[in-house]
Amino acid sequence: MSTQTASPETPVRQTPFPSLPPRYNGREMEFLKGALDSNSLFYMRAGGYVSRMLEKARETFGGKYAVATSSGTAAVHVAVGAAEIAPASEVITSPITDMGTLIGVLYQNAIPVFADVDPRTYNLSAQTVEAAITSRTKAVIAVHLAGSPCDIEAIAALCKARGITLIEDNAQAFGATVNGCHVGNFGDIACFSFNEFKHLSSGDGGIMMTSNESLYQRAHNFADKCYDRLGNGNRLTTLCPNYRMSELQGAVALAQLDRLADIVQRRRVLGDWLTGAISDIDGVLPPRVHPGAASSYWFYMIRIDEHILGVTRDEFAKRLNEQGIPAAAGYIARPLYEEPVFQNRNFFPGGVWPAEQFSGRSYDYRQTRCPNADLVLKTSIRLTLHEGFSQGDVEDYARAIRKVADRARR
Repeated sequence: MSTQTASPETPVRQTPFPSLPPRYNGREMEFLKGALDSNSLFYMRAGGYVSRMLEKARETFGGKYAVATSSGTAAVHVAVGAAEIAPASEVITSPITDMGTLIGVLYQNAIPVFADVDPRTYNLSAQTVEAAITSRTKAVIAVHLAGSPCDIEAIAALCKARGITLIEDNAQAFGATVNGCHVGNFGDIACFSFNEFKHLSSGDGGIMMTSNESLYQRAHNFADKCYDRLGNGNRLTTLCPNYRMSELQGAVALAQLDRLADIVQRRRVLGDWLTGAISDIDGVLPPRVHPGAASSYWFYMIRIDEHILGVTRDEFAKRLNEQGIPAAAGYIARPLYEEPVFQNRNFFPGGVWPAEQFSGRSYDYRQTRCPNADLVLKTSIRLTLHEGFSQGDVEDYARAIRKVADRARR
């Protein structure tokens, strides 16, 4: 396999790509001042910014009930807690995700089980989830990676038939839809993230959304130390963390929600165009979006076939860099189960994993194999894509990818 560098020449792109446009240039300052002027930053203030933000989120995404949290990671933990996933229960999820998907599972002493992904969508499929189900499976956390909806309708049907709770991790998927319906409406619970690097940001923050009233009431308590803010007489009946969102976060998140439609529309036009422009390049595999689904493109990731192109993934990324394209080899370094915390099961001090003791079974993540996930991460190249890009910017992406691929195959 060749690793020789192409001859020096005029690169496709000779000027920098645009930075992300200013993110807080709307009503954020007005709302922050209003929150401070109220003399109370507690989230349960009647008519406050957190409550207004949640109302706006419900209108936008279609959920009947919503709970504000301090982060997207907290939202997933609240979802697991509200679903009353018992210790030693198994929870299936993707090996290509952030640790935030799994922290709540582990803290509730449930057991993460990793299902493989589709090599072209990079997401779970109903087939890979079904292959991982056992009698101990109590929940599935379906991640919509990079804003692209997973095979959520089929996964939802599978979970419903098996009596398994379905949690949608929408941290990277604000605005993604399936047949016109926002992701988050297919499972029992949906989780969103407002951290600094997502489509929308309040610095940090999250939302847990559901259309099930009982789940909502448990989630509201779970996010707030079981303090029964809803007045249902369910105070301090179970152990719960403190994941409250402040009025300052709520004020910024409320202003950000007004920008979502424009952000997603722009990213979708650019991402879909780029896919069409490079789909015919032999050896280059653009991301596949399921029929009827629409991605919100948190980032754009291609894969390359090293055997067809005759160069390594790292070399291909390097040659794109030489063409002025800010390409990065890979996404996360390895499937999550290969990280030391899973390989050594160092979830708690002293090397004791209570979930394993409760289950009476041994879980050895060194034996976990998800070959498609491994292939995706070893052959992928990540490209920045955001609403500040022009059509010409993505045209440069396409020209550079085609140029590097054509020359690599010679």
